[in-house]
Amino acid sequence: MKKIKIISNPSSGSQSNANDLRKLIGYLIEDNFVVQLFKTKGKNDAYNEAKNTSSDEWDLIVISGGDGTVNEVINGICDADSDIPVTIYSTGTVNDFASYLNLPTTPYKLYRMIKTGKIIKSDVGKISNDSMHRYFINVFAVGNIASVSYITDKSQKAIFGRLAYIVEGLKELPNTLNQPMELKIKTEDEYLSVKSPLMIISNSNTVGGFENICPLAKIDDKKLDVLIIKHSRLKEVAQILIDAFLSKHIYSEDVLYFQTDTLTIDSTQTVPGDVDGEYSGNLPVKVEINNKQINILVRRD
Repeated sequence: MKKIKIISNPSSGSQSNANDLRKLIGYLIEDNFVVQLFKTKGKNDAYNEAKNTSSDEWDLIVISGGDGTVNEVINGICDADSDIPVTIYSTGTVNDFASYLNLPTTPYKLYRMIKTGKIIKSDVGKISNDSMHRYFINVFAVGNIASVSYITDKSQKAIFGRLAYIVEGLKELPNTLNQPMELKIKTEDEYLSVKSPLMIISNSNTVGGFENICPLAKIDDKKLDVLIIKHSRLKEVAQILIDAFLSKHIYSEDVLYFQTDTLTIDSTQTVPGDVDGEYSGNLPVKVEINNKQINILVRRD
């Protein structure tokens, strides 16, 4: 593995992240790696660069950015039907998938992983309807509170990190509970009609910076983990959050939790969706496991 392309979002994270990225590039070049740095300037730059990066010419894509940058790269790879491996150098406010994989967060340790790591396969989720399709590597969320990640002010995210999401989420919570979604959900086995403030479909167990939201999730089981909070009062929702720290929330009578490889979601209301922290349009959508996994470089130990 000698030819490395780094796709970096310079606006993600702080100035210290930029310095660390230069250190990583330095370690790689000193070890005779061929390195190309691509810096994004706007939306879809990471997507287009990843889509046009051939596995015949490059051995690895290093994604330097937050969950949104990771999502764009994954979409580019999937649309190109590429086999090129990726890894993530976390520089965003929240990096759920990188956290789940326990990827290195310092330049030298990431360099060492590039030299000695192993390639694993990961499922990819796909949402689609008549007008679009999008892939997600970590989570698809439905509901107003799911929009927190992309309505939170960027300057606040840079200063306060995950706390900025929590504060924005708490501000949105009362309105979300008072106006639950009316969802119609169909899987291969059953049909559900449910009122809910929040629905999460996850590929990993880490969502919004918190572990064990979907505690049974695995990235290579060809299953999506679906968690739906039923229409509840603040007291019940608070208890669900408390139980989540012990992974007990999935057994609550106020929570639906199941696994599937495909489902459709519809509503008579206007309900937004969010893929890996980015707005993905409104319902209805079909959600399924993509027919091809992607290659990810991770630690060997």
